[in-house]
Amino acid sequence: MSLRCLFLVQGEGRGHMTQALAMQRLLTEAGHEVVGAVVGTSDRRAVPGFFLEKLQAPITFAPSPNFVADANRRGVRPVKTVLRELGRVPSFLRGLSVIDAAIEQHEPDVVVNFFEPLGGAYTAWYQPAVPFVCVAHQYMFHHPAYAFPAGQRLDRWGARTFAHITAWGASARLALSLYPAEDRPADRLFVLPPLLRDEVLSRPIGPTEPFFLVYILNSGYAEEIIRWHEDNPAVPLHCFWDRPGAADVEHHDATLTFHQLDDVRFVDMMARCRGLVCTAGFESVGEAMYLGKPVQVVPVDNHYEQQCNAHDTVRAGAGIRSTSFNIDRLRRYREDYAHDVEGFRAWMQSERDRYVREIERAVQRSAAVHLASASSAVTT
Repeated sequence: MSLRCLFLVQGEGRGHMTQALAMQRLLTEAGHEVVGAVVGTSDRRAVPGFFLEKLQAPITFAPSPNFVADANRRGVRPVKTVLRELGRVPSFLRGLSVIDAAIEQHEPDVVVNFFEPLGGAYTAWYQPAVPFVCVAHQYMFHHPAYAFPAGQRLDRWGARTFAHITAWGASARLALSLYPAEDRPADRLFVLPPLLRDEVLSRPIGPTEPFFLVYILNSGYAEEIIRWHEDNPAVPLHCFWDRPGAADVEHHDATLTFHQLDDVRFVDMMARCRGLVCTAGFESVGEAMYLGKPVQVVPVDNHYEQQCNAHDTVRAGAGIRSTSFNIDRLRRYREDYAHDVEGFRAWMQSERDRYVREIERAVQRSAAVHLASASSAVTT
């Protein structure tokens, strides 16, 4: 049976969007169709052009919650975020209407939600008949094998609660992980490797060139990169960011170049670089592990989820964590990097069919529940 699939995609960062692109490819190969997508947006960050160009389906946009950045565009301000987002509730209600209109227009058999928080609010408010399958690494927060950083119990509760809200009423949660862990069918929680695109999966482990690759979620970190570079001008750096109004490529000097987000260029450079330095996003770490590149992660200030990702990166043997973009640490760490690249790649390839299979099973379970409910109603 061919499924009509509607995507909900969080527009913060690039990870959820590249996951959606990878999932579309898998679903299409399996004979299913992505009929549309709703992308949650804010005034803080624009949706990258590569996503708009490559998602082969109609896209609509919905106002969605997002963090408030600090004055330097480095960290986030949790209290101000909560206060501002409470004042935006009417716009979020309009966002729920956008999702409802998309479901009515496209008549999907399943909605696949890539950690868009409006998805959980929609299922709670509208109680749709169509099943929802939620995909994100944050659902590992609900797995007993996941290890949180020590302390910060309130932040831990908040992260787990937020992840639960995004998957409210979901038929299945696909928890993306940097390492294998057992499924928990009773909790509708299924553990899978990072959902990487074919552009990454098709890359062999090739020769290394002398530059380091940098990815910064918030463009305010660029000043720190520049300061380190001025002390180490002989070390070539290529840095990707999403600074509004910046050119596609900006040459700071002969050995430091800034690039706007571009999925093809980023993957190409990661395959050739000596190592990756990045804010602690899950997707970039998964790509680096697959390509055999050591990682130095720098969690965004006041961003607990990034601290969790950094802790998980070290636990998985992918790299080191830092509080600053001091690339000297990664240069030293490269000598001790011993990640089992071939084992990780084999695990990724062995699980490739499961993403679609779990979505198909979720639809079948939902159909069986509705059938049983209808039969019970008739009998009564």
